[in-house]
Amino acid sequence: MRFPLFLQFCAVLIGAFLVFSSSFANAADPAEGLWLTENERSVINVQECDEGLCGTIYWIIDGGMQVDEKNPDEAKRGQPMCGLKILWGFERDEPGEWENGNIYKADDGDLYSAELEVEEDGTLDVRGYLGFSFIGKSQTWTRVNAGDYQRCR
Repeated sequence: MRFPLFLQFCAVLIGAFLVFSSSFANAADPAEGLWLTENERSVINVQECDEGLCGTIYWIIDGGMQVDEKNPDEAKRGQPMCGLKILWGFERDEPGEWENGNIYKADDGDLYSAELEVEEDGTLDVRGYLGFSFIGKSQTWTRVNAGDYQRCR
C-alpha cells in the first residue's frame, strides 16, 4: 500500500523538524564559553552544570589574587582562586538569558544575586544585586579564546 504524496511530504517535514529541533536543544547556550571580566583581571569559564549555569576562574592576571582570603566562611579561606566557582544556580530564561543565579565577589568576600544576558554585540551583561535587580550593578564581559589566555593552575 502506498501513502499519498501529501502524507509522505508531511512525514518528511515532521522528521526534519524533529532532527533540527533536537540538534538545537543540544547546542551550547550563547552564554557558555570564556569571558574576560570588565576589569580584565580574570577570565571566567561559563558552562552548564548540575546547578544550572556556572562560572569558574580560568585565568588570573599576573599578580592577581591567588587565594580566596576574604571568604566569609573561614574554612574556605586560603582555597586557590584558580578554578573557584564564582557563578552558580542560574536558570535559563531563554537562550542567552539567565536569571536567579549567584555571583561571588572574591575581592571582598560578598555574595550577590545575579542575572546574565548575552547582548547583540556578543558581550555578556553580568548584573549583580541585593534584593531587586534594578538596584544592582552591571559589568560587561567580553568573549575570548582559550588560545589567548593560559589556564591557571
